[in-house]
Amino acid sequence: MISTTVVIDPGHGGNSELNGSSWNNAISFSGVKEKFITLQFGLLIRDALVALNSQDLKLKVVMTRDTDVNLGLTERANVAKANKASRFLSIHCNGFNRQTRGIETLIRGAADGNVNISEDRAFATRVQKAVFDTVLKFDPATKDRGVKEQKLGVLNDAALGNTAQNHPCRACLVEIEFIDVEAVDKLLVTNPNAQVVRAAIASAVARAIIDDIKAG
Repeated sequence: MISTTVVIDPGHGGNSELNGSSWNNAISFSGVKEKFITLQFGLLIRDALVALNSQDLKLKVVMTRDTDVNLGLTERANVAKANKASRFLSIHCNGFNRQTRGIETLIRGAADGNVNISEDRAFATRVQKAVFDTVLKFDPATKDRGVKEQKLGVLNDAALGNTAQNHPCRACLVEIEFIDVEAVDKLLVTNPNAQVVRAAIASAVARAIIDDIKAG
């Protein structure tokens, strides 16, 4: 029996910046704020994980937020530390020039203090593949932007509860497409089929998290 805790962190929230966490960044082509889309994905992933509990796997799923509120970056990571989580996934969406497409997943680099970079990269690679492969089934125009390193406060190992000697929590941040692109907005937000697409992405991410947990 595997018993572990997963923390899901829907990016942004609320109406003001708090301790490094902006309340919102990207806005979809139709005007929906990123903070609402990330929350929707977070709740779907939580539900998908809970549904995958079995006799061999007991998952506790904790949300950093389940309403429209903001938490500081350290406070978000501290949720993993407080719950002794083995996985921490932060969910975001990109926006740039209404043309750039693709999915990418971010980890903190070794030069920025990541004490378990190989484990984080393995986790991020599974999440990246899950999201990209699922979106690709619905829209062949998406791009695989890969796993990248970036100094992100929400992925700070000390805040997550990791040390060089003991680093139980693997963490990454996934950017689920560029929502300022009209085709992506239709895919994830406005089309009648958008709910099906979001659920498929959430289910794939949940399975990727469980695969990473079972891989040890």
